[in-house]
Order: sequence, then structure tokens, then C-alpha cells
Amino acid sequence: MKSFKILSMMLLLAAMLVGCDKENNQNKPGGGVSSSELVGEWVLTSWNEETPEFSVYVAFNDDATFQIYQQTWTLFYELFEGSYNVSGSIVTGLYSDGSIWASGYKFAVEGDTLTMYSQEDTSVASVYTKCEIPEEVKAEATTTRSLEVVPLL
Repeated sequence: MKSFKILSMMLLLAAMLVGCDKENNQNKPGGGVSSSELVGEWVLTSWNEETPEFSVYVAFNDDATFQIYQQTWTLFYELFEGSYNVSGSIVTGLYSDGSIWASGYKFAVEGDTLTMYSQEDTSVASVYTKCEIPEEVKAEATTTRSLEVVPLL
């Protein structure tokens, strides 16, 4: 009878341990975000809670490399490439020319939304939505342009 009680208590303890659901810290700033959540193609949809007047696409790859396609002060997309590193919920990067990103970014992924907070004195919040980077953006960013070409409009 005594061994039956001990066995019952052990089974009850095992059931409690299996049934416990620890709070999931994934996707919370400061939580255990994995680099695999960052992998994918993203388009900037909000910058400091406003719709940006420029266009930025980012691709984070499985091999810890990235491509940024941005159309900010020019009429065409510029391509920036390099590598990134994730430590906890902070991502940092190194451009292919050896220069580092202006800051690290605390990030959180929730569904198809990536939010990145710059780690500067005045933090900038950038919100990205999962997408597929258009082929014409990729092709344009890698095309060499003559400085003598003037846009039609």
C-alpha cells in the first residue's frame, strides 16, 4: 500500500510538471527572441509612429547576412549588404565595407510584424511587415547608374 501511495504521488508530480506552461518570453523586448524569428523579408511601414516618406526593404538570411534596399534621398534603390548578430533580443550588424551599424536594435517579432528600437540616446521605433521584396527593387538596386542620367520627372 505504501509503494502505491509513493507511485501515485510520483505520477501526480509528473503530471503537474508536464502540465505547467511557463510564460513564453518569445517576441517580448528583453525576452528570449531567437534569430530565426528575424529571418525573412520585411518592408518598413512605420518610422517613429509615422508613415515613412521613403522606402526600405530588409532581408535577414539564415546565414546571418542581410541586404537592405533603400530609396531615401535618391530616385533609385541603393543596396547595402553585410552580416548581423543576435544576442538576446538585440541585433547588431556589420556592413560589407567593414563599418558597423549606427546602433544596435532591440527587436520583437509578433506574427508578421517586426518592431525594432534603436539603442541610441533618442530611440527610433521602426515597424516592418513581412513581405516579399519585389524583383524590380532588387534589380534596380544592383544596376549601375550614370551620374549624367536625369530623371524624367
